[in-house]
Parts: sequence; structure tokens; C-alpha cells
Amino acid sequence: MKTLLRIDASARQRGSCSRQLADCFQARWAARHPGGRVVVRDLAQSPVPHLDGATMAVFCGIPAPAEAAPPAGVALSDALIAELRAADHLLLACPMYNLGLPSPLKAYVDHVVRRGHTFVVEDGRFVGLLGHTSATLVATRGAIASPTLADDFQIPYLRALLAFIGIDRVEVIAADGMAQEEAVRAQRLARAQAQIDRLFTPAPAEPARRERDTLHAGNSA
Repeated sequence: MKTLLRIDASARQRGSCSRQLADCFQARWAARHPGGRVVVRDLAQSPVPHLDGATMAVFCGIPAPAEAAPPAGVALSDALIAELRAADHLLLACPMYNLGLPSPLKAYVDHVVRRGHTFVVEDGRFVGLLGHTSATLVATRGAIASPTLADDFQIPYLRALLAFIGIDRVEVIAADGMAQEEAVRAQRLARAQAQIDRLFTPAPAEPARRERDTLHAGNSA
């Protein structure tokens, strides 16, 4: 059974363009995998707390005092990583806030990018452990993107982060202009939805082998 893990980072429950596009993707994915399982983690409804010192100490291998209880952040990290590792496909819906990520998403990232769990160090190299997982990144922004994307600290960061933990099969659905007038927003949302549709459109079948052989024989005559 295939599993889709959907992560929503928008603070808005209504009127969110990233959620709208993620809904579109989820519907198409569910139709493609009728027996599949969808796990939704909404970082607005259930925000992940930022790392505290005790949790970070455990992540860094610093032993805690014998009488100290295990930090709650470690158990949360374990649960989030287990959820991520169990996913066949990750759907990450992320709006741009102030040139970067919403802070709850950064907190989530800090809990799941963890040595020995989602990456290891081998011969001085970082090796991601989630190579079995693919991902679709739905990235929205209010402004119209500049031609150089020099101010984009959203998509490049998330691509690099996913690759760091081994997820290098990433499709990006980027929709800019979401804070513009309705006509512009509708046009760009339609374009992004068309991109999603193409992800689920089968590629044209190759000619049958017999037809190819016939064509080859005819060309050789």
C-alpha cells in the first residue's frame, strides 16, 4: 500500500493557495492509488515547537544527567521521522514568508534532519537515508517572481534540504503572483494545476515492437 505524507505549512486555513494546489495534487494521487493511505500533517493546526537545548544536546550526543527525564522533543522527533520514513511520496505545500519558509516548517525540518536517522556521515561525506522517497514541492509566493530569482530562499533551500536527506526525486509546482489581482492569480493557479495534471498523465506509449521492427526492415530495404 502506497503512502502519501502531506505537510501543509501555510498559516491560513482558508484562502491558502498552497493548500488549494495541494488539495488538487492529493485528489489526483488518491485517484492513481485507490488503495493508498494519505497522512496529513498540518503545521498550522499542530505546530512543531522549536528545538530546545535539552533536545539539541541529545541530537549532538551529549549525555544527559542520569536523573533527567528524556526531553519531549526527542520523542517528537522520533515520531516525525518514523512518519516521514514510512512515506512513499512527500507532498510539501509551502508558501513564501518574508523571502523564506514559515517558521513552523523550519521547526519541523530541525526535528527530522537528524544524524543517524535521516542522514549519516561516511568517510567525511553526508549521505541521505531517504532515497526510497520521492517528493512534490508546491511553492507559492505573493509577488511575481523576478527573472533571476535572486531573492528566492524558498525553493533552492527546500531542494537542497530534501537532497541532503536523500530525497532527490523532486517535482516542483511553483505558483507566483498569488497576492496579485484576481485575474492574475486565477491564471497562475490554473497553470500550476495544469502542471499537476501533467504529473499524472501517462506518457505516450511507444510503438509496439513489431511495428518498430517493420519500420526498421522497411528502412533497410
